[in-house]
Amino acid sequence: MADYHFPTVVMPHVPFRDVTALEALLLPLIFDESAEDDGSYFHSWCGPSDTITVEIDELREALEESKDVEARITGYVTTLLAAHEAIPEEDRPDDLDIDLTAGPGWDALFQDIVRRSSTLDEIVVTAAFTCTKMRPDGFGGSVMRITADTIQYASTVDMLETMWNAPAPSAPVEDGGHETRARIAAIAASAGWDSFTLLLLIAQWLDRCGRTDALVEHLGQLASDEEG
Repeated sequence: MADYHFPTVVMPHVPFRDVTALEALLLPLIFDESAEDDGSYFHSWCGPSDTITVEIDELREALEESKDVEARITGYVTTLLAAHEAIPEEDRPDDLDIDLTAGPGWDALFQDIVRRSSTLDEIVVTAAFTCTKMRPDGFGGSVMRITADTIQYASTVDMLETMWNAPAPSAPVEDGGHETRARIAAIAASAGWDSFTLLLLIAQWLDRCGRTDALVEHLGQLASDEEG
């Protein structure tokens, strides 16, 4: 049987002052935590846990300390505790299971921290996909970028799809581009465009097609080669 692992690191360190008591209770159960001088370093050798178990009294205390700070996990835990309290006392467990896939995930916890932090612009979570057998689906990795406004994610499969869907490289231009220049010049002459208007129209087309960066990079490289 193959065992899959997702070694994960979270960077940068999360300042202690930016974390609520509830987040400070839950995050070390989702990840491993190392306390550093500038905050908590979160990581995991096998991958973050999506379901965690918390002692009820600890959870109540942390929730009470955190209720005045805006965080999505606060509302979710409040709902879970209310459901727990509705269980007959003789049947009520001392621990509560929190399924993060059914509510705000750990990515939302980090995003709420970034939103209230005065020093963090983003949190980046990098993971490696490994397997105890040489399976074609058992290796790769991912990166997640968490900012106050968005959560971006890409796996190695996403990166491959980007490569597969990228435009094919242009064939070498045998005539050095003179034929294309002549065709464009003829159109410009027919329309009465001066060189500025022609360049502006070309720039607008490049922007619409999303090809501006590629051309600018190409021209920049040519200029650099000539300077060298």
